[in-house]
Amino acid sequence: MKKLKETARYLTVQKDLRRSIIEGKYKVGDLLPSENELCSKYGIARMTVRNALSNLESEGLIERQKGKGSIVKLKRKSIELLSIKGFTEIMKSRESKIDTVFLQKPVLLDWEDDFYWPLSEAEIASKCIYLKRVRMSGEKPIMMEKTYLSNMDLANFCKEEFINKSLFDTLIVNHDIEMTGVVQKFRAIPANAELADSLQLNIGAPVLEIIRKLTTNREGFFVYSFAYCNTDDFTIEA
Repeated sequence: MKKLKETARYLTVQKDLRRSIIEGKYKVGDLLPSENELCSKYGIARMTVRNALSNLESEGLIERQKGKGSIVKLKRKSIELLSIKGFTEIMKSRESKIDTVFLQKPVLLDWEDDFYWPLSEAEIASKCIYLKRVRMSGEKPIMMEKTYLSNMDLANFCKEEFINKSLFDTLIVNHDIEMTGVVQKFRAIPANAELADSLQLNIGAPVLEIIRKLTTNREGFFVYSFAYCNTDDFTIEA
């Protein structure tokens, strides 16, 4: 029982610090509270605090320096274009001013019969959470994205406010789900009426379609993304 309690304690510290980093309470380059301060705040042993900090370092959120402490890093594993980090974090790291506009906030639906990716029985049974967003640079739309994820163990997800307007930040902070890998495919397509309206393009204008299946640290849980990029006004960096 003691082991279980200690595990729960370091996870609490880890989650609290992770949320504070992702929400911006601690910014890149800031020092986290010392091990002694965290021990005192949570009433736990130093080894428990070190376990939490070690996990945050493994996630790429902090860097621990001997004699100095834990420094916020906030750099996750990346496979550029639209990386594991997610579009919001990429643009943020480049100090680009973007905004996210929801065309459809998360809603629970049945999966489409002809969904692009094969689905497991568990995914089909749990139904699908669907959302649709446009990423804006000033008044110009950069990308429209449709996202699908299964409703497995995501109670009340559709009612949650997104942290930093980011799906990935919300999943990791509220549900301990982190992206670990991706399969992505690319093709050029002509803009249909929906894409032309969302991206402020003419019907038939060329659009880059990026089809992605993201793996996570939760077995059997995937995030499916269909992104459509405005290449008339923006170049895509791979």
